[in-house]
Amino acid sequence: MFKLPETLTKYPTNTYYPLSKKHRRTSLWQRYFQYYLLRLKRLREKPEAIARGFAVGVFSGSFPFFGLQMIIAILLAILFKGNKITAVMATWISNPFTYVPIFFLNFQLGKVILNLFFSFNSLDGFSVESWQNLADAGVEVTMTLLFGCTISGLILSFLTYYFSLIFLKKYLH
Repeated sequence: MFKLPETLTKYPTNTYYPLSKKHRRTSLWQRYFQYYLLRLKRLREKPEAIARGFAVGVFSGSFPFFGLQMIIAILLAILFKGNKITAVMATWISNPFTYVPIFFLNFQLGKVILNLFFSFNSLDGFSVESWQNLADAGVEVTMTLLFGCTISGLILSFLTYYFSLIFLKKYLH
């Protein structure tokens, strides 16, 4: 008669092994956080390079160049020696849910700063109903938006760099 080895009979296959308390209490968001933290750990780069990647990605994500944001982020990551993967990931701050608020705030920021320094008052009577007004002010609207995007992108990229550097040094190393 054939007898199974003792190591195979030690743990029967029909026994239920519950998860540990640690694994039972993790929520979906905690698991996502742990997963992406593990992905960041596997990048095998210095935290400074990863943080630079996040910063240039947030900077390029602040601009309304929808098809070019990732390409700009990769080019800036090469220029500033940042991580290209995190640069592309960080461009996703501007997605279809955040386009309108981000670019509205960038336009308003550009309008306020340009009015402070250059008395840029041609956009004061701007209304969406007037298509001729929109065509006449097209260059001014574009320049105001791009100026506001540059200012907010610089501010957000500096904040992103320092906060992500603190986070990465705390959790990765």
